[in-house]
Amino acid sequence: MPATMNDIARAAGVTRQAVAAALNPKGTSKVSEAMRQRILEIVADLNYIPNQAARHLKGVSNHTIGVYGAPYAQVQEQTYFNELSVAFDRHGYNLVTSYGMNEKASGRAIRELLGKRIDGIIITTQYNPLHDSGLSGLVPSVFSPPARIEGADIYIDHAAGAASAAEYLLEKGCRRGIYVAPIFDRNIFGSPNREKYEGLLRAFKRRNRKLDILIMEECLGQADILIRKIREMAPDVIFCSNDYYAGRLVSALVTAGIRVPEEMKVVGYDGLALCDLCAVPLATVIQPIMKRAEASAKLLLKRIKEQDRRAEPADMALAPYFYPSKSCGAENEMLKIFPLHNTYSSLEMTWNENPYPKDLLTYTREQS
Repeated sequence: MPATMNDIARAAGVTRQAVAAALNPKGTSKVSEAMRQRILEIVADLNYIPNQAARHLKGVSNHTIGVYGAPYAQVQEQTYFNELSVAFDRHGYNLVTSYGMNEKASGRAIRELLGKRIDGIIITTQYNPLHDSGLSGLVPSVFSPPARIEGADIYIDHAAGAASAAEYLLEKGCRRGIYVAPIFDRNIFGSPNREKYEGLLRAFKRRNRKLDILIMEECLGQADILIRKIREMAPDVIFCSNDYYAGRLVSALVTAGIRVPEEMKVVGYDGLALCDLCAVPLATVIQPIMKRAEASAKLLLKRIKEQDRRAEPADMALAPYFYPSKSCGAENEMLKIFPLHNTYSSLEMTWNENPYPKDLLTYTREQS
């Protein structure tokens, strides 16, 4: 169990008032900076959380959900946080967020969230600092990392998403592919880039076709080196780890005199709205971020209602879906219409939030 303020005071050899002063950055009590740092180190070591959290443990609801993660990191995470906010608002809950860039900072961020008397917490990062800090079981929680991780509740099945794109292209006659990623480590557990590659590789092996891998880091980030290596490898389809790389690659290929999709097909990943805006509209794999947010909110609300603080992992995999377009030689009916209301950063939100002929999105998804 987490320590109390008296425990911190005894460990530091100071009064309880000195601990309170050290924990209050706006306080006026005189505590030396050296003593403040010593107390903060003990706080981290003993997993102390402010007393406000004890009120929650006694059944006092604050109608607040904590979210641990960085909503500014990627467009997908921004969408996820926005949709979480909408979902919880419908049930009268507010969101508070926190994030730490390293182990020590993450522990502090988790304790700060718990200190705000949150009713539940959603962890969105690749690791679970709630467990690492020894604070599991204090409030209901949902672990929704960006890739498949042991103990996860809800996650995106990137291998399935990449495989859906590969199956489409292989069915259309492609025989040799390349997977392009900025960096790649086959030993990183729970890496989205590795999962995408593994999904592609399984699909290619089933058809007895060849798939190579090309790492941008090894090309020094230079377009001319990348294009030279692509020419040497002579693929008929290139899968990129994200849409930004795919969009830049299409431009580099066309500049080098390589026709897309006639000579070489290109597929991105993520489902960013920019895919429809490229000179050669980009085929991509759309992540179901809105569904991830909906599922996360529903599961956490259920656990809050049942006060289930030590639930077994739900292990819910959400499969992305392929969005064919010009860069892979496919017709895209969505290019024939314009969004009538707001514009969004993701294709998923664009075509879910704007009025459109319902059969068009159904048609597009069925092509995968």
